[in-house]
Amino acid sequence: MSLQICIKTHQSLQQLATEIRALLNLPPFTNQSLVGAPYCQFETLGMFVLVQRTEEDERDPEVREYPYCFNLQSSFTEHSLDTDEMEYNLQPYYARLLAFHLNIATACHEKKQIGRHWQVRYHYFHKNQTWNESLLFGEPGWEPAVIVSPPTPWRTMMPSALM
Repeated sequence: MSLQICIKTHQSLQQLATEIRALLNLPPFTNQSLVGAPYCQFETLGMFVLVQRTEEDERDPEVREYPYCFNLQSSFTEHSLDTDEMEYNLQPYYARLLAFHLNIATACHEKKQIGRHWQVRYHYFHKNQTWNESLLFGEPGWEPAVIVSPPTPWRTMMPSALM
């Protein structure tokens, strides 16, 4: 199982990784470099969390303005869990969580298979700056804490993007 969340912020990689570490109560990260591209890696309970800066030409067109990626990779052995379903449920959860607590813009993708081809669209999240924590759901004036923008239209993924 793996999920990916795109992040739009002006913070440095180390500052972003430090805030994610504090929010998710992760162990200290290690600074690594893969083919010259630095990233921060957390390891906990069979999961790897990578926070990295991605090159603009490596990003999908819908997230060109999102320079960072939050990747959560898990390896489950000898199980009968539907990890795809877990991924699809956790991805928007973490996107909302990061957007709200770190006050950043996030995006995550949704995929579906149409025949032999895959389609993808992106969902965008950011903190509602006018959110009032003292108002409960249903009360007059209540607004959600995270704004969810309309998703992008579905587009067919290129075969090289599926790997």
